[in-house]
Amino acid sequence: MFMPRVVRVSVFISALIKCACVFVVVKAQSQASFFLQNSSPVDGVRAPVYDWTGALLWGSDWRIELYGGATGSSLSPAVQFGTTQEYLAQLDAPGYFMARPPDGDLVISSVPGYGWAWLQVKVWDVQLGATYEQALVRGQGGYGQSSVFYAQGGYPGGTLPSIPLALIGLTSFSVLQPVPEPGTWALLAVGLGGLVWCRRR
Repeated sequence: MFMPRVVRVSVFISALIKCACVFVVVKAQSQASFFLQNSSPVDGVRAPVYDWTGALLWGSDWRIELYGGATGSSLSPAVQFGTTQEYLAQLDAPGYFMARPPDGDLVISSVPGYGWAWLQVKVWDVQLGATYEQALVRGQGGYGQSSVFYAQGGYPGGTLPSIPLALIGLTSFSVLQPVPEPGTWALLAVGLGGLVWCRRR
């Protein structure tokens, strides 16, 4: 049966769109998933985070984020499954965090389901920046990161979706002491001291 050119083009475009949608869905499903927690006795994970004094880190201003990638040099923030939304956790108890995104598993987009990923946990004081990178650039401490480790992830998009897997290989680490910015009076005192010193010379 002969189809007009316009109809054939329309059918062709429709088929392309369907193929693209299937590709996107398959790609979204093929991601390694993890459970963002640093204590999982069943899996042998116990990696508390410490502050600069050696005490267990505690406070509502600290944020925790999982980074991962197919290689140790290509780490980027993990996202919630089926989205591009990053997920920041908070401490549930001194030194410990245990969080799972409310809208799905936490996945490493560049690693396929059940695949092995290079991972790193980063912690920072949110008062120093909305992201770890912002806190790092300020150079005032108040941040820390784990060693990079290699772990296998789950598969949220499989025929029988698996639960996120634990951060096996994560070890304890400490954050650097936050250094407060000098106040107005401190800056004024330094400036006056410098002025007096220059005049005497």
